[in-house]
Amino acid sequence: MLKCRLAGVVACIVALMLVSPLRAQLPRMSVVSPGDAAPAAGPLPEWDVAVVKPHAPGDNTMSWRSSTDSVEMVNLTLESMICNAWYLNGFQVSGLSGWMKSSGFDLTAKVSAEDLAAYKKLNSKQYQEMMQKLLIERFQLKVHMETKTLPIYELTVDKGGSKLKPTTAIDAPSEEEMREHPEKYKKGFSTMGPGRFEGTGVQVGALTAQLENALGKPVHDTTGLKGLYDITLHYRPDQTAADNGENADVPSVFSAVQEQLGLKLVPAKGPVEMLVVDAAQKPEAN
Repeated sequence: MLKCRLAGVVACIVALMLVSPLRAQLPRMSVVSPGDAAPAAGPLPEWDVAVVKPHAPGDNTMSWRSSTDSVEMVNLTLESMICNAWYLNGFQVSGLSGWMKSSGFDLTAKVSAEDLAAYKKLNSKQYQEMMQKLLIERFQLKVHMETKTLPIYELTVDKGGSKLKPTTAIDAPSEEEMREHPEKYKKGFSTMGPGRFEGTGVQVGALTAQLENALGKPVHDTTGLKGLYDITLHYRPDQTAADNGENADVPSVFSAVQEQLGLKLVPAKGPVEMLVVDAAQKPEAN
């Protein structure tokens, strides 16, 4: 389960640890980092050191971490890296095949001491640009964007009205106060995992991102709800059928959204931004 405060991009740490060969897409960085820090002035910093190599066979650990001066990816496919760098779900990326979807890589990149101050001030868009440039260079990527009309879900307010609760969370007066009392300042904090989303002081957009991961299709927010809310949603992770065991009484995501949130998922068609991978080169150890 992922826990993260919606703070500055490089202050956030996200990790997914697996003990089986199962491939998984990490939560998109746009979900966990809105980039509300002050933008860096002048040109973007450069990666001072960047190393990518095939992951050692036999080790199934997967992780992505971002610190105040570096980023580290362990055993991630090119597909997962692209989804994070372009803030996309897997269904929004086409042109990937073979090793691009199955081979794991370790990638470590770090900025120099001279660029550290500017790196700490990056907003999410600037950080996104740095990550895209890194992948383009290391994997010799050639990509382009397309917009297609595809099946989607629209998230609307149900006929009985929204059950979302306006947040009572408050901002910390300082970073020091937040570190000392993390239990008190929960605004912008969310916990998510299979069949579970809990957010404190978050926008509806944070919920739609979780629903996209659950449904494997785009979810467009048409609720018109613009505030910050405390949202709790529990649903059956497997949407195909209820188990006869512990999940027998757990609602589907469609029922849970209506019953618990007063919202509704409506099938529709709409524009979906797609990233098309035209070419990529498999890197060797360097």
